[in-house]
Amino acid sequence: MNEKCLYRVNRFLAWMLVPVILANFITGYASVHPRLFGWLIEKPQAFRAHMAIQAPTAALVLFHVVFYIRVALSRRGIRGALPDGVLGGLWLAGTAGAIWLAWLG
Repeated sequence: MNEKCLYRVNRFLAWMLVPVILANFITGYASVHPRLFGWLIEKPQAFRAHMAIQAPTAALVLFHVVFYIRVALSRRGIRGALPDGVLGGLWLAGTAGAIWLAWLG
């Protein structure tokens, strides 16, 4: 993939990670400490929302990490289709695993 396009995708997904992590934080604390965030969202709804947001959180974090592993490998001269394919496969496997775990409940 074009390097400039990949940097833009990473930048966009990094900014998408900010509200997802914030929602993850709020729903997690609302489900564990309802006195703190109970006014915002009730405990059962917070738990359901927290479980629903886990798969997108994992997918975004994995993309962010895999991208910077790719950058570090390319700085050391390890680049090409094989490392990109392996890292892409790791991202897809991790994302599929997170979606599967979310589907299981």
